Amino acid sequence: MTELLRHHEERISITDSYFPGKNIRHVNADTQSGMIFTYLVAHNADATLKETACYFGYDKNYFSRLCRRLFNKSFSEQLTFIRIELAKRMLAFSNKRIEQIAAELGYKNNSSFFTAFKREVAITPNDYREQHGYRLAHQHINDN
Repeated sequence: MTELLRHHEERISITDSYFPGKNIRHVNADTQSGMIFTYLVAHNADATLKETACYFGYDKNYFSRLCRRLFNKSFSEQLTFIRIELAKRMLAFSNKRIEQIAAELGYKNNSSFFTAFKREVAITPNDYREQHGYRLAHQHINDN
């Protein structure tokens, strides 16, 4: 049971930290990346480079460079990473329909969600759910 809980904690850690505020100009890089990451997790469905830069008080071009420096990836790559990690959690721990998950994560159509998911995870959302899914999680809990 302890091993199952440890595995669960690894999966849910994406949103566990909280960095309040939006003034990131005079804080260290770890705090900057944490604050931006937390904002993107909370606003993953509708975050844009322009709106996120504005929220933190930056020009979008400067903010784009800041994201690349902090995350070693572009703003859109970081947002996609967050969306896919959230999708993996939803697929594994809920019985929501895949179309519903895609919509909640801000994907305009299922095709773009499936393409992004397969590019990042190397399997389809359906296959991921079969391997790590809701039924499997409940089965392990009931077995212990």
